[in-house]
Amino acid sequence: MRLPSRQTRRLLVALLLVTNPFWGPALDVTGTDYVYESTEITVEENRLEVLDGSARYDMHHGIDGFDCWLGTADTRYCTLEALTLNESVKIDHPTITSSTSGYLATDEQYLAYSDGRVYAYNSTWEDGQFVLSTERTAAKTALDDVAQSLSNYPDSAAERAIRQERIQTDEPLWTAEGEGRVFELDGEYYVVYQSGSSGMASNPTAEAILSFFAVVYGVAMLLSRD
Repeated sequence: MRLPSRQTRRLLVALLLVTNPFWGPALDVTGTDYVYESTEITVEENRLEVLDGSARYDMHHGIDGFDCWLGTADTRYCTLEALTLNESVKIDHPTITSSTSGYLATDEQYLAYSDGRVYAYNSTWEDGQFVLSTERTAAKTALDDVAQSLSNYPDSAAERAIRQERIQTDEPLWTAEGEGRVFELDGEYYVVYQSGSSGMASNPTAEAILSFFAVVYGVAMLLSRD
């Protein structure tokens, strides 16, 4: 097959440069690409278990609905909650003597430690003391409560992450940074989590400057002669 002449190739390149304001934004040159992966989460002997052990290293911010699930090793994180172990602990606060609500700084439904045990918790104020109590609960019940419906994500990105095991997107699937989410699909449970990202922060100004110079260079190519 005969290749286009040099002049034709030059014309095509020039036209691409001149028209880049129309197709360039779709490339999202300065945007960030987000990588999401999925892994199945099950219940074994009344404990949560992530089937892909390596995935836990990527869940730096835990799983939505389960506080204290962080990384793979025990840390000082959630030490106060761990002191309860199916009991209650009363703590004097140095400056607060009363409160209309509990003082546990979490919105999660459950506590789930790295070994998979799941606890329901309650925090209240009694006689000027913060009282935290936890009670071991069925991991399957907690998983049912935390699992979200895929219908909440009409763009189907979460479902694609489950079926394909790995996807790349231009936008984060949810605003909570790096936090995995549990979904139910065909009777099974999966965690979809952000495993990485690449690129630079979106910069409309930089994109506009690049587009301007591309147009200028394209026009110059059209007007120049060999």
